[in-house]
This record gives sequence, structure tokens and C-alpha cells, in this order.
Amino acid sequence: MLLASKTARHASLNAAAAFVLVLLQPLAVAQAAVPDTQVVIPKSRAPGPGDSPEAKGPRPANPRDLTGKWNRVTEFQSYGAVKGGANEFQNEILDAQNNNRQPDLSQAKARIKGLKYVEAVFTPAGKAAFDKNRPGYGLRIGPPRLGNDPQGNCDPWGVPRMLNGQVAGPHATWEIIQEKDRMWWYVPWHHEVRMVWMDGRKLPTLDEVDPVWNGYSVGHWEGNTLVINSMGFNEKTWLDHNGYPHTFDMKLEERYRLLDANTLELTMTLTDPEYYAEPFKSDVKIWKRDTINNKAWDENAYCVASEEGRFNRLIRDGEVGK
Repeated sequence: MLLASKTARHASLNAAAAFVLVLLQPLAVAQAAVPDTQVVIPKSRAPGPGDSPEAKGPRPANPRDLTGKWNRVTEFQSYGAVKGGANEFQNEILDAQNNNRQPDLSQAKARIKGLKYVEAVFTPAGKAAFDKNRPGYGLRIGPPRLGNDPQGNCDPWGVPRMLNGQVAGPHATWEIIQEKDRMWWYVPWHHEVRMVWMDGRKLPTLDEVDPVWNGYSVGHWEGNTLVINSMGFNEKTWLDHNGYPHTFDMKLEERYRLLDANTLELTMTLTDPEYYAEPFKSDVKIWKRDTINNKAWDENAYCVASEEGRFNRLIRDGEVGK
């Protein structure tokens, strides 16, 4: 994504180059850097639904203090552990498409070994909506490379997509700012900001609100687990970069807990009866507190429609190097 400000030329070139590599060069995904603060996972196992790694670090002084910058360390990057989604087969999928063959989705080709796959259970309407979305990742990648992904027009990611930490390298991050009566999620990559009320209010009804990009959210504590419930989402957003859709009726529950002072666990469950025949639960997502870069300068990494349109026309949609 192109950047709009700062000593921005250097940053803009880096951001544009990152997207070109991910979208147009199959090897880029396989060689993407993994954060140094990788969670320890048993051999041949990656986090699956209901799993979480053992806490390894010191106990938190305050288990309800989630303030800070958090970096995703689990490799799986989509909403849920769906086979062929995210980047665990990306290299194989792109090579198969480039050579006009069927991709091999066996474990031998997977980047993440031992992952428990859980596919969404669509209704007929949900499957039809899903089939219309053409992502730039996974099994359903379609020309042009980014398909009809809303982010190609600089549309906001929305919730839960902003929570997936799907951008590679140093951008797989967000920050939590905690106040007495509310909490804020700040996502530097698109300069997304989301507010969660913690003052005891109830969610409105769908008849009382208009759809918005990040929905309406309230949170409360169950012991040392933060539970956030949200509704009222704009239907234009996807759940992740694989093109999973939702309706205005979608309700989302997030559950956060500290495994130790610097390790945060997140699981999500959505219900959307029009599109999903049963609740759709995410994989377990693990984040590490970034104590080194927590005071770094803001990158000013905006998605600017005018610059993004030119980038799409000249590079992404034109498939330079095809």
C-alpha cells in the first residue's frame, strides 16, 4: 500500500514493493520474514481451534492491562483455519496457476504443518456471496491479482479483518489504548481506529443504527478474559483477505486473555444466520507485546485512494512481470 506522508518516499517504495512481491512473485510469500518473538509451538503442530500455547514468560502484574503494541506471531493470517486460505499454501497455489495445473494441498506442500482445518458452513445465500468475491490470495485468486478485494479501492478493512494481522513483516501489528470507560484499537498499516465502550452500556438494536465499517462494540471482563461483543457492520467489508462475506446481521464475539505478561491470546466467534448455518469460530491467534518498538514514530501508513488507483493501474492490475 502506498504511503501518503512522512519522509514518505522511502516508506512508499518499501510498501509498494512489499505488495508487488506478495501479489506478483510466488517466492515472496514463502520467504517472508517471521517475527523474532515467535511463540514456542510443539513440533509439527500449529495453533488450531481451542488450542493455545503454554505461557512461557512472567505473570502479568495486572492481567487486565492489555495496553501496548502487539505483534502477531502465529503464521496463519486469515479469520479462520480454512484450507487453502491465507498463506500456508500460497507458494504452491501460485506455482500451480502459473503452470496451469491443480495445486497440491497435501501437508507436504503446506507452510504450516499439522494445522487443524475448520471450514465455514455456508447457507446457500452465503455460498453465493462468497463465490462473487475474488481475492488476491489462496485457491480462488482471480485476475487481476487483487480481484475485487475492497482494500484495492482503499476501503477500510473493518472488523474482524483488522484483527487478523494479515500484513507480513513489521506490519502484522496493532496497538491497544486502554482508558477507564473505553478501549481503542489502533492499526498502523491503514491508520484504522476502532473504539470499544467499557462503561456498562448495552449494544443497540439493528433498528437503532446504520451500518458502519467497524461496527458498534461493547466490552466487559469475565475474570481476566476481556469479552467484546459487536454488531452493525458494513456489508462491504470481508472477514479476511480470502473473501469471506458477512451481512449487516453479523454479530461478533472476541475473547482476549494474557497467557503471560507479554503474550496475548485472541479467539473470535461470529454468528450470521443468513450466510452461515452455524457459528464460525476463528483459529487461536497469538500476539507478543512489542516492548522495543512501542515508542517508535508513527509510520503514517495511510491508504490513499488517488495513489492506490495509480498503483493498481500501472502495477497490480497490469500484472507487471507477468
